[in-house]
Amino acid sequence: MRVTKGAAIFVGLFYILLWVLAVNGVSSLIPLLVVPAVLALLVAFGVWLNRYMGITPRRQHFEDRVAASDDTNPGAASDAPRDVRAPDQSGDAAS
Repeated sequence: MRVTKGAAIFVGLFYILLWVLAVNGVSSLIPLLVVPAVLALLVAFGVWLNRYMGITPRRQHFEDRVAASDDTNPGAASDAPRDVRAPDQSGDAAS
């Protein structure tokens, strides 16, 4: 977790440095720096709008294929993982 926070701080400081360079004369950076800022504003506005309207975020749900292979869904059993290990190869010849 510390690596993630450290990386976020580094990226934020680097972004601020690029803005300082853009304000001090490297004007070709301005269009590139505006895009992430606009995207962040759009996402923040969408989150705020959802909270304002009372829409709760959806819970993530993932279907377990093994659990889905019950009697109510017989087609799911063909997709379920199978044990494909080779038979015992201890070196004994089968008689």
